[in-house]
Amino acid sequence: MSKIIIESAKSNNNLEAIVKLLDDEKLTQTVGLLLPLQRENRVQAIKMFVYQNHVMVVKLNEDVVGIIVLSAWYGDEGRRIAHHYELGYLLRQDQWNKGIMTSALRKFISILPSKITIHAECKQSNCRSKRVLIKCGFIYDKDDLWQRIIK
Repeated sequence: MSKIIIESAKSNNNLEAIVKLLDDEKLTQTVGLLLPLQRENRVQAIKMFVYQNHVMVVKLNEDVVGIIVLSAWYGDEGRRIAHHYELGYLLRQDQWNKGIMTSALRKFISILPSKITIHAECKQSNCRSKRVLIKCGFIYDKDDLWQRIIK
């Protein structure tokens, strides 16, 4: 397998690569991302999202093929829960079924601080994503929610 690298999305080169990645409307619809149609607004929305969350790019041979996102987790009452985060990720479709996201997510988890809980939502029909979560140590909770406690 080629070398998989994860790094912060906050550099300008990575921001442009994310914009290009998210120009794939089929990919964004598959993961449920709703982005503005007008390019200028889309770029601004992506930049704001990257700066408000922990976003890493997934690179394969220096080419950005995916992203991993860690966001604040809010409980049922809408309050932010300390030390709990929501995980999101996406990978370019031509890179599916190669173990890339599993490898990238394992690297990402290995650099996280201890004593946090990561939550991920995954539809029952999304077998690929469920396999990634299982391989990365997540346990099914309920209602399409998975979690992993970092000790």
